[in-house]
Amino acid sequence: MLSAAQIRQSFLDFFKSKQHTIVPSASLMPDSPNLLFTNAGMNQFVPIFLGQIECPYKPGRAADTQKCIRAGGKHNDLDDVGLDTYHHTFFEMLGNWSFGDYFKKEAIAWAWELIIDVWKFPAERVYATIYQPDKSLGDPAERDQEAWDLWAEKFRSIGLDPDIHIVNGNKKDNFWMMGDTGPCGPCTEIHVDLTPGPVRTSVERQKEGALLVNGPDARCIEIWNNVFIQYNANPDGSFVPLPAQHVDTGMGFERVVSIIHGTQNFTTFEHSNKISNYDTDVFRPLFDEIEKLSGKKYTSTLPAAGSTGETEQEKIDIAFRVIADHIRTLSFSVTDGITPGNNGRNYVVKSILRRAVRYGRTLGFKDLFFYKLVDVLAAHMGDVFPELRARKEFVKQTLKTEEEAFNRTLDNGIALFESEAGKGEISGDFAFRLKDEQGFPIELTELMARERGLKVDRERFEVLMDEQRNRARAAQVKSVIKLSEIETKEPTAFLGYDAEETESKVLEVVTVGGKTAVILDATPCYAEMGGQLGDTGTLLAGAEVLAIANTQKSGNTFLHYLAADDVTLTPGAAVTVRIDEARRDAIS
Repeated sequence: MLSAAQIRQSFLDFFKSKQHTIVPSASLMPDSPNLLFTNAGMNQFVPIFLGQIECPYKPGRAADTQKCIRAGGKHNDLDDVGLDTYHHTFFEMLGNWSFGDYFKKEAIAWAWELIIDVWKFPAERVYATIYQPDKSLGDPAERDQEAWDLWAEKFRSIGLDPDIHIVNGNKKDNFWMMGDTGPCGPCTEIHVDLTPGPVRTSVERQKEGALLVNGPDARCIEIWNNVFIQYNANPDGSFVPLPAQHVDTGMGFERVVSIIHGTQNFTTFEHSNKISNYDTDVFRPLFDEIEKLSGKKYTSTLPAAGSTGETEQEKIDIAFRVIADHIRTLSFSVTDGITPGNNGRNYVVKSILRRAVRYGRTLGFKDLFFYKLVDVLAAHMGDVFPELRARKEFVKQTLKTEEEAFNRTLDNGIALFESEAGKGEISGDFAFRLKDEQGFPIELTELMARERGLKVDRERFEVLMDEQRNRARAAQVKSVIKLSEIETKEPTAFLGYDAEETESKVLEVVTVGGKTAVILDATPCYAEMGGQLGDTGTLLAGAEVLAIANTQKSGNTFLHYLAADDVTLTPGAAVTVRIDEARRDAIS
């Protein structure tokens, strides 16, 4: 049976043989300001589709495996991770593209060749969908008869009835639009019927399978979407053909692997209702390491629908899935420069990390554990994503610092939550207190409440958050033009010859040249002077982690310039200051 790595490589090799340029995955940091994360394979190719840049590939064909995150914002799978077999915050999207080169005939022929001839999916269990507009709903454009004819030829060639295996879908399921206006077109999807039973199904069973397509039943799932970009949507609601036609496809890598592994390379479908993305070698190396660290075993149990786990083993298995998913998300996001923080995408990854650390308590972890999984992930995925291996130590240190900060307040926060939950409700005021004092993201508080059958007063929480933001704006950090305007005159005690970490007190917070600087009573950070670069490092304030981007001096006062501007530190606050030892060693 092919390993996950071999399945991925076989996809890329297949399209390389069809004259596609194999391109690296784009960063998870998207170019589009409207996206929190790169969430689809086509994101990096949008400028080509829009004609903003010339296609660099000759011929105009490309294929890749794209790192994707769907958490926060419009596309958010976070709440479902761990509770089922297929939701992830991080996943890979295999894809092939044509930029004004081939179109439907080749795309459908190659999809059939890879799925049926190369990977050997049983064709009786395979279905294709095509676009059939529902004019009563105002669906645009016309039926995609061309796609139907091309699929019909393929199914008939092996004696299958296209009227059974080709299913119509309306705009919701089978028409793709980049926005209200602009490039768009019909899509054709490949679905697989996983209903337990014989590998090769009867005509009656094939008809029953067709009824599951585009429905909510997990026995039939989509694995590959081929979008045919052939129209331009105009502001007046009309659709006109584009001068050049394009193909944009996306295949869920983890889903394909789970089907191939879960059916033992299509030799049995007797237990195919238990197919899981997590029961593959995509996740097994991580599970092995978590088992070794925790002493617990992963057994693949699942909670009932709507439940967050009834038995102890169900809760353990949920924690395994959450932690394995989240270390992938955090490792790749930090690799691509998206570090935990307090705003936007940085807040999302911070929330995901703290969610994972909290689930670690279910497995008995009291000490740091999460960052230790990076080594296994880098060894397992570093060949296909070499950037992870190259930045492994930075990723580990970033996650270790964040995990350590939350560990300081986690147990106290859990105890406070349990006490409050005993009252039968979680008020917005309490949720705000957990966030403000213990560093609990509201999403984590809501998760813990859901586990107890409770709800959080999110509306009241948001009111309190707005009030806090308004107070922060009203008490703006003093801005200084000249360093002589800094009020602190007492010298900073430099302890860096004997310590890499110190407990300190905040004396003043100022902005200098638009950058936030913190003045402390003592520091281990060496200040920039005499040709020597200043130290970088971290400030730990309760459960918050603030990155120090540089250290400079004004007289005998040290200024610790922070990487972020959303700082809530106030004079008198107790902090822990830690230098980046590896960087100091590298530049000293």
